[in-house]
Amino acid sequence: MYKDNALKKIVAITLLIGVLVVAYPLFSPIVIEGEKIFTINEGESLKSLSARLEEEGLVTSSTLLRMYLSFNDKDTKVQLGEYEFMGNVSLFSLAHQITDEGPKSPLLSVTVPEGSTSLEIFQIFVKALPLLNKDTFSSLVESSNLNGKLFPSTYHLLPSYQEANVISLMSDVYLKKVGPIVKDAVLPEPLTKESDVIILASILEGEANTEKDMKIVAGILLERMRIGMPLQVDVAMETYKEKGLPKKPINNPGLVAITAVLNPVYTEYLYYITGNDGEMYYAKTFNDHKRNIQKYLK
Repeated sequence: MYKDNALKKIVAITLLIGVLVVAYPLFSPIVIEGEKIFTINEGESLKSLSARLEEEGLVTSSTLLRMYLSFNDKDTKVQLGEYEFMGNVSLFSLAHQITDEGPKSPLLSVTVPEGSTSLEIFQIFVKALPLLNKDTFSSLVESSNLNGKLFPSTYHLLPSYQEANVISLMSDVYLKKVGPIVKDAVLPEPLTKESDVIILASILEGEANTEKDMKIVAGILLERMRIGMPLQVDVAMETYKEKGLPKKPINNPGLVAITAVLNPVYTEYLYYITGNDGEMYYAKTFNDHKRNIQKYLK
């Protein structure tokens, strides 16, 4: 009997020690002098986030934070935004704040459609960030040569973002998503560089609506360039007088248009129109093209 009681005490003490070992780092606070601002951005992995929190001195163990969040099914409930930490902060209280309470400044969601011009992008963002300045935004885009490289997507931003933050965010996504694709691609003749791809893709955004039609139109325009024929596209009227591509992108194309340029479909067609019904109509000869105009645009 005494042996049983002794064994029970040993087990109880062992369990208590185990609980204390786990609980101490969870509830033991870190003292923060002043205030510390920490931002959780879109697309960051839990591993990266936990490591940053440890580097910033906000948790003692990134591994324990990940384990705690995963064990409590909170690893997918981390809220994006800007947090303010001050005073005594334990791992438990921090985990509760980033999953349940939420940030001091939640991120704003803004969607930029494919084929938006830089001016249209400004007009979209200024609705969420009313302090943005159009002249400053345009000047930064021009001086950094980023026309065509403001990648259309859905973005989450802090209310404190300024013009440079927005432009940097969009151009960084462009580098991440478009850069590797163009770099590894064999460019279709007569294109020779990345800017050619982006300019032609920006034309496709205005000339065709579907991936299928974009690829066919890409093949037609590349053939026109190859035989020395002006592009003659309505979205860039100078192409009726001057041969070759416009000097810069006319908008900011998305991945569908960019991949269409890199994977054109060559046909016997040399002409095309978008009919009043929104459908594309193709022609091999100029006479057939004129008949299509009379039939589908009049």
